[in-house]
Amino acid sequence: MFTKEQLIEMLKPLVKMALILLIGHIAITYIMKLIRKAFQRSKLDKSLANYCAKAINVILHVFVILAAFDAVGVSTSGIVAASSAAVVAIGVALKDSLSNVAGGVWLLFSPRFSTGDYISTGGDEGIVISVELLHTTLQTPDSKQVSIPNGVLVNSHITNYSIENKRRVDILFPVSYEADVHKAKLLALDTLKKHPLILDGNDTEPFVRVRSYGDSAVNLTVRAWCQNENYWDVYYDIIEDLREVFESNGIMIPYNQLDVRIQENKE
Repeated sequence: MFTKEQLIEMLKPLVKMALILLIGHIAITYIMKLIRKAFQRSKLDKSLANYCAKAINVILHVFVILAAFDAVGVSTSGIVAASSAAVVAIGVALKDSLSNVAGGVWLLFSPRFSTGDYISTGGDEGIVISVELLHTTLQTPDSKQVSIPNGVLVNSHITNYSIENKRRVDILFPVSYEADVHKAKLLALDTLKKHPLILDGNDTEPFVRVRSYGDSAVNLTVRAWCQNENYWDVYYDIIEDLREVFESNGIMIPYNQLDVRIQENKE
């Protein structure tokens, strides 16, 4: 049996370690609040700020744990060596996951896209909600969430639709061969220039020209510039407005048709 004094001596290191861990955790919690506030005031990307905050939190807790062991006389060099060996073993076992982690770090520190940008990649597209250690999450236009492994994403072709303030609307609009194409072009240009959301400057002037001659229609290329956030409004407005203007001015919009000729073979 242990005496009261022996029990107190045995418990002293444990109490000392517990106090160090408790005080360290409280101090880290306060420090992390200050760091997160600093990140919020900065222009740092939201996902990058969250990633940095998590990394700092883990590092600080590791230091506190090592300090607690050192304070009670436990050699930290052995713990560090064992941890290093464990990290290597885990790295070999989880090499695919580590490639995703590396991809996440690359995406966070590269300027390919930011949280809130609208991107498309590998057949998926949507708004970037977050970039985590293992995957990037997109919210699709129909409110679905798509998680893409960072290791795949970092090696994929990415189209960022939000990086520029302006965006060009491209529409292929058909008119019949019997229509006055010159008149159609003038009507289309006039319609574009009257739209309040379409830009009309030196480098953003609306454009309408003949693109090609199809089987049953003359195809007009219609191009207009607008602010990025107005893209879809302008896109659908152009389609609706041009049809209304063309029909009211006798410019027919054709539909696919097939002419069949029967030739009699007279012998």
